[in-house]
Amino acid sequence: MERHPGGAEATLRLVRLAGLEPPYRIIDLGAGSGEGVRLLRSLGFEAAGIDLEPGADVERGDILAPPYGAASFDAALSQCAFYLTGAPEAALCRASELLRPGGRLLFSDICRGGEPWLRAAARDAGLEPGFVGDDTGNWKSYYINALWRGEAVPPPEGARQADFRYLYAVLIKKEVL
Repeated sequence: MERHPGGAEATLRLVRLAGLEPPYRIIDLGAGSGEGVRLLRSLGFEAAGIDLEPGADVERGDILAPPYGAASFDAALSQCAFYLTGAPEAALCRASELLRPGGRLLFSDICRGGEPWLRAAARDAGLEPGFVGDDTGNWKSYYINALWRGEAVPPPEGARQADFRYLYAVLIKKEVL
């Protein structure tokens, strides 16, 4: 089952946009069933994953308190997970801490406040936006279908559609001077 809009193709798009090639060490933050971890491994990457409810090939772990030390990874992947933590700014900070200088965060998620929010939160976390794209139309279709199948919950009361964008981005960890 695809756990994020675009499934494997969206993951591959982020890998291409980031210019990643094996043998990079990548962590999937919010890896769920492990589909992303297995896809990355099939491409030759050294991939790990954490999730609060881990599937096969995924370790139990919290995005906000990951079980790895600073600068442990060349890249991190997170799709539809940071917003669900309830603290997406903190999740960006934790991801940044896991990256080596120059490392890449491959990101796709709901962003309340859209691109201006993502750019500001990324910079606050020590990440520079290398690429930002908007896939809100695809996300809406995915979300409506998930609601219809009973696999998603309705948005919180008071949430306005105009406040949210579904963005995908490559965010680059700033080099230490």
